[in-house]
Amino acid sequence: MNASTSSDIASSAAPQTFTRRQHAIAWAVHGFTLTGLVWATLAVVALLDGKPEWMWLWLGIALVVDGVDGNMARKHHIKEVVPWFNGAVVDNIVDYLTWTAIPAAFMVMYLPLGPRPLAIFLAIVMLVSSMFCYANEAAKSGDYYFVGFPAAWNIVAVLLWVWNAPMAVCIAAIVIFSTMTLVPLHYTHPFRVQRGKVGNIAATFVWIVTTGLLIAIVTKAASLSLTVSHAMVAVNVAAGAWLIVGGVRRSFTGR
Repeated sequence: MNASTSSDIASSAAPQTFTRRQHAIAWAVHGFTLTGLVWATLAVVALLDGKPEWMWLWLGIALVVDGVDGNMARKHHIKEVVPWFNGAVVDNIVDYLTWTAIPAAFMVMYLPLGPRPLAIFLAIVMLVSSMFCYANEAAKSGDYYFVGFPAAWNIVAVLLWVWNAPMAVCIAAIVIFSTMTLVPLHYTHPFRVQRGKVGNIAATFVWIVTTGLLIAIVTKAASLSLTVSHAMVAVNVAAGAWLIVGGVRRSFTGR
């Protein structure tokens, strides 16, 4: 072995070092992800205080944080800079609270789910079925689509609520989406799927805004004409449909 080869091996074996600035950025990104626990706490307090509009505001902020923190982490190589602190675990814990557990509690308290024991049972079904998303190593495809319903109970809950869905529809939705967690259909990740990415992000933004306005109407925080309200629902449905169609296309065409 010549000196050059020995030097190359030593160089490749040496641990990579990062600057203080890189460490500061890494922890700032982790801190940003951890704010999800702040929004989750505020959402729980609002739910217990009987202020669902505030609960959805905090969960909406948590949704936005969840949408952008992953890209920030990848851009700044957080996993390499701070390898001992697993941001993915933090992200999953926050997501389980804000996407699944808190919305499930909201559904028990605010949606018509039948007798109390049935409502609690349905909440348990949501919580348990969601673990087949969070604990599933194959929950995302190679091109970053979700495979199986991604435990997005916040979306299901808020739509059933603002649309004033009857009991049969609410129960059917819980049973269907819980089952769909195990069905390998694809769902668009708006920030990671490259195909139609600009449209996906735009549709997500429109959906969030229109959903917020519908919540304001339901809670009488805003007053709009019937025509405008119907238009808002139509735009909301169209934005959601854009994302759903992308996933369906991927499921059946492979692209």
